[in-house]
Amino acid sequence: MGKGTILGSILVAILSWVCLGFLVNYTSPGTLTRPVFSLLLFVALMATFVPIAFYFNRHFASSGEDSVRAVRQSGLAALFLVLCTWLRMIRSLSWPVALLLLGVLGLTEVFLLTRH
Repeated sequence: MGKGTILGSILVAILSWVCLGFLVNYTSPGTLTRPVFSLLLFVALMATFVPIAFYFNRHFASSGEDSVRAVRQSGLAALFLVLCTWLRMIRSLSWPVALLLLGVLGLTEVFLLTRH
């Protein structure tokens, strides 16, 4: 299941980065393009982080469920970056807010790891 997940995420990453580049270069900013940008950025980042997370989980994690854990961790990392981007768009991002958000997502991952 790991090789299929990695190949699928690479294809999705390439497609979503191309779509994101098209959106940035050929559309004007507006009320509809911000959510589309955030969604495309989330998909692109998540798909980009899956092979990296899979590699680190394969080499450093103790056991089991490498694909599920890699997808979850890449989703949390992508969520953090997209939320920081959105907060920056509305000019509300600061270091304490970013660190608090990172702490909440880190505690979520710790909770999910200890449940199994």
